[in-house]
Amino acid sequence: MTENASNRSKSKLKWFLIGVFLFALIMGPGPGIYLVNGYAAEGGTIFGMPALYFWAVLWFLVEAAVVLTAYCTIWKKDSL
Repeated sequence: MTENASNRSKSKLKWFLIGVFLFALIMGPGPGIYLVNGYAAEGGTIFGMPALYFWAVLWFLVEAAVVLTAYCTIWKKDSL
């Protein structure tokens, strides 16, 4: 793979990760709560955890996966 194609690929990945991270950042505490709030208010659980707690943990894991992916692909020492 040429250096230009590699940079183009990293640029696409960078913008994709930014989009996913921002979406997860909004969905975690923001409007995402309204998606599970009725179920949570009734005492609903998902995998044994309260629904709101599960919702927040799910989006945290998405954000952590984005950071880990960026670290392993975009933020490598040799790409600086």
